[in-house]
Amino acid sequence: MFRERTVSKNKPEAKRQMKILYITLENISLHKGSVVHIKETINGLKERGHKIGLIARASAPFDGADAFWNLNPFLYPVLKNNWIRRWANRHSMMVSLFFLLFYLFRKVSNYDIIYARDYHAATMAIFPRVLFKKRIVYEINGLASEEHKLYRKSTLGTILVAAIKKAEHLAGRCSDKVIAVTPQIASYLISHHGCQPVKVAVISNGVNLKLFHPVHDPALINTARRNLGIRENDVVVIFVGNLAPWQGIEYLIQAAPELIKLFKDLKFLIVGDGMLKREIEAEIKMRNISEHFLMTGMVEYSKIPLYINAADICILLKRKLASGFSPLKLYEYMACGKPILASRVEGLEFIEKEGIGRLVEPEDSGEVQKALYEMIQDQEGRGNMGLRGFRLASDKFSWESKVAEIENLLETLR
Repeated sequence: MFRERTVSKNKPEAKRQMKILYITLENISLHKGSVVHIKETINGLKERGHKIGLIARASAPFDGADAFWNLNPFLYPVLKNNWIRRWANRHSMMVSLFFLLFYLFRKVSNYDIIYARDYHAATMAIFPRVLFKKRIVYEINGLASEEHKLYRKSTLGTILVAAIKKAEHLAGRCSDKVIAVTPQIASYLISHHGCQPVKVAVISNGVNLKLFHPVHDPALINTARRNLGIRENDVVVIFVGNLAPWQGIEYLIQAAPELIKLFKDLKFLIVGDGMLKREIEAEIKMRNISEHFLMTGMVEYSKIPLYINAADICILLKRKLASGFSPLKLYEYMACGKPILASRVEGLEFIEKEGIGRLVEPEDSGEVQKALYEMIQDQEGRGNMGLRGFRLASDKFSWESKVAEIENLLETLR
């Protein structure tokens, strides 16, 4: 029902400039997948000749848009007062929402289209959009109401989830177009939020092929390994991403002890940060396998390609979610030519179908252990998987092609 459109690899024809106001509550100074998506979309639309204004949070200077308005409340002189600053710190989201609304009323008249990155931004834009008669596009990368259920078990958490679901419903119904990164999100919006199918488009995440690609220089790879404390002959299993409840990293840790007994030169590289970092570190320490695990924390995005290239097997374990998955790291793994071990969940089925990796049942450490054992043993098979993944990423998942799809959708709103 929802099929992704393909685009030509030829240079796009010149189109009339659109003025797009991109709004989000993300901190674009952080090194994480959602920020990558924002920056790639903005850069791609700018390269295609469009004028981009950005309203977002930032803790460092940002010059990637034609105009930028910062929602970080601590940059404003009135918040230099210690008491006000402490209050704003406790209510930072509310303060940022206030500034978002303020900037929308001041700036939206100068733009043709409002591009809202999340349900917070989309709901805040509804009134200014109606008042100034602008069109709004709502991009949804996951069902926040579903994700919150995984770590908010209290009565207050239940109320919050219900409120988020209402906001998601309002954002979907009141937008002119909705971009969903998975067919499952699109189906959910239509069946649960009453969105008309004609206004919902599926455009998956992508990968920057100029940044992510195979590195064939052994000296460069060995230097990267040494800097991480990894020996030349070690077998490296890598995870890149947010350490969040839906990632399933605990099943990798549970599988690790038996694998370490069989492969003394096995290393696990965890690149990223998140709310579960301390729990993960404690679990690794409790199992007495710390010397085989390397946790880098959050690193600069430009370093990620070399880290992936320094690894042998890439991990993408997920819990089942109704929203399905289209994670950035999947396409980054593929573009670097690495084999993938992933969960058998909606959105990742093509990994097995295309022969670019292995799938295991979600939340099953036994299957993770068995699959990793077989992949470690089969070096030639890993190489073939990686090559197929690289070709697929190059053919179907470049950011250039994804931004072209976004541009075509925005063109329909003129």
